[in-house]
Amino acid sequence: METLARSIIFLEMLFVNLLTADRSARRKYSLGKTVGVLFLYTIFILLLSFSLRFILTIPYLDPSLIILLGLTYFLPLNYLYQEAWYKILSIMFFSWIHTMTVTFFSIQLSDILGFSYQFQAALIIQTIIYLVSTPFVIKSVRNKFLYILRNISAWMNYYLVFLGLIEFLILCIIYFYLPSMSSIWKIITGLLVALTTLLSYHLIYIIVKNSKSIAVLKNLAYTDNLTKIKNRLALFLDCDELIAEKSPFTLIYMDLDNFKKVNDIYGHSMGDKYLRNFTEAAIAAVGSKGTIYRMSGDEFVCMYKGSKIKLFLKKFRENLVDFLKMEIPFLGVSIGCARFPRDAPTIDELIKKADKKMYQVKKESKTV
Repeated sequence: METLARSIIFLEMLFVNLLTADRSARRKYSLGKTVGVLFLYTIFILLLSFSLRFILTIPYLDPSLIILLGLTYFLPLNYLYQEAWYKILSIMFFSWIHTMTVTFFSIQLSDILGFSYQFQAALIIQTIIYLVSTPFVIKSVRNKFLYILRNISAWMNYYLVFLGLIEFLILCIIYFYLPSMSSIWKIITGLLVALTTLLSYHLIYIIVKNSKSIAVLKNLAYTDNLTKIKNRLALFLDCDELIAEKSPFTLIYMDLDNFKKVNDIYGHSMGDKYLRNFTEAAIAAVGSKGTIYRMSGDEFVCMYKGSKIKLFLKKFRENLVDFLKMEIPFLGVSIGCARFPRDAPTIDELIKKADKKMYQVKKESKTV
């Protein structure tokens, strides 16, 4: 009976780990294929564990060896789920910390309480704790842990793997390699480590969520709602940064000719489409040599960091015509330039000078 109880304890532990992983990662294949592969791999691990017991002539495998065998489930999980390998590892360490704590707590508690059938009692305690704790852990995984994994950079995911590994190793040392520590202190220390892990992930979740909210607000503040490009505020910030670094650049101020006619003749909906089409064409024409901003209405600015401005403007106009895809006739665009630091030392003065030159061009084109 003890052998059967030991086996069920670790199979139950394995089941909770695989269930948590399945709720945390996106499957590549159907549920049937996923369960089938994991079942076959489990049969392989069981046969391997029985073989090791026979070769080593021991009645039971050391718990630390069982944990190592369990960690090999990374191989089928990495095959069966779409997440990157480091996310799979993060999920595994998160889950193993939970199951190791519950299993070790159950075994130690049954020993402290002096039950005659220690592992049978531990199995009952463990099952009760899993029934209570696993829904909470899975809920935390779905609401918080998944949010963390999906919204952090790759290097932060590496940090999560490292954090999970360190806390996992600490638990292993406490549970398996400190024989002089009493069972009560092992339980207390293990629970404190598990609680610290939970709090660490909760704090990371808060940081990631706040960072995401800030990024969304920043995007709203610095992005033009209609064209989805940077707006006037973003232009001022970018230019201030270049001015602080004393990096030369040119502001190319653009005003769409006769845009009011577009709205009057074709309607505001077509006017909005006209602006979006021009934006897409301007971005394609500029390429990697500049950045397009929408100032307001039909006014746009291109920030160009190169030195051959005349050649750039010539090619820009040629490319603009090539990229424009208008359902209605394109009525043209007037352009004026101002260079930093040659023409002005501040962004306000640069805009004024570029705007003035642009209107001179517009006025001259009307008199021709």
